[in-house]
Amino acid sequence: MSFRWLAVPLLVCVSCEVPVEEDSGASCPDGAMPEVDIEGAVAGTSESTTSYVVPWTGEPRQLVVHAWYPTNDKTGTAARWLDAWIDDNSWVDAAYAPLPDECKAPLVVYSHGSQAWAGNSTPILRQLVAAGWIAAAPDHTDNLLNQNVEDKPESFPLLRTLDVAATIDWIEGLPADDPLYGRVDTSRVFVYGHSYGGQTSWLLAGPSFDGAAVDTRCASDIGCTEMERAAFDGRAVDDRVIAVAPLDGAVGTDLVADAGFADMDRPVLFLSASTDPAEFTRASAGELTWVSVAGGCHETFTSTPVPCDLDKTLGLEITATYVSAFATREMFGSTDTTVTGILDGSVVVDEIAALERSDRAR
Repeated sequence: MSFRWLAVPLLVCVSCEVPVEEDSGASCPDGAMPEVDIEGAVAGTSESTTSYVVPWTGEPRQLVVHAWYPTNDKTGTAARWLDAWIDDNSWVDAAYAPLPDECKAPLVVYSHGSQAWAGNSTPILRQLVAAGWIAAAPDHTDNLLNQNVEDKPESFPLLRTLDVAATIDWIEGLPADDPLYGRVDTSRVFVYGHSYGGQTSWLLAGPSFDGAAVDTRCASDIGCTEMERAAFDGRAVDDRVIAVAPLDGAVGTDLVADAGFADMDRPVLFLSASTDPAEFTRASAGELTWVSVAGGCHETFTSTPVPCDLDKTLGLEITATYVSAFATREMFGSTDTTVTGILDGSVVVDEIAALERSDRAR
């Protein structure tokens, strides 16, 4: 008999076995299932800037980047994303809950959708942060709600993957006086994204491009420079990224042919509001787990205040449960029965969520 998993309390990750300061709030994830508490999980958040040189133009690209980290603060100033959107329970410049000296926190990076913003997945990020993770996300320059450039260069999908890499680089390059300096493991990173950020996530899983399709795109009115075209052939997938989760975002037949998915060498969790198996069928040559949420819509997977038939909190709970389980398994090799049960379908998260796995998936 199935049951709604969300109605059952999830296990909270336990602290490291080493002595830690009492009441520090620090945790060292060990493979247990993070608790999912959409309304109650809190995080501190900070904003900074970084830049990198785009290889095919030689021009600098500026990014606003955001970090979320564990805090013991229960209240604070709510973050105002893009100076317009207020998200709950993310406290600006809150006090850090110190991490145990012997631990490095795992890192999750989020890639937002087209004309969105870095903070529209904080209800999900806060679940991992409350369990001891560090989260980071870029505002993808020229593709934001309040800053969107059309027409974009044909290389823009590649540019977004470089934004994710630059965000990881930013964490690695934090100054010595930053509380997170040297405390975050950037050698193994989990990435997920929504919509256009889902495409970004797919590309970071390593599927190969269809050269003829890229040529067709580069023959468009926008066109490609020789260096841009070469970037598609010469791209290197960031080896720090070990697993990805696209949320209702497809690669598209104009970039990756069906055969290209066989080259994916990272496991993928694909969540969608559709029960149409087309994208699952295309990508099933890789290590793929697909969850379709009946009654959901495109914004079921984010905090964006767009009406949807499915209750927003329920949609976020389902999303956070699958994302947290997948991230925990892939980052820590978890054999926790709750984690593995969620991902093999033996634990029913909710009756409206259907799970399928490719032959290569665990």
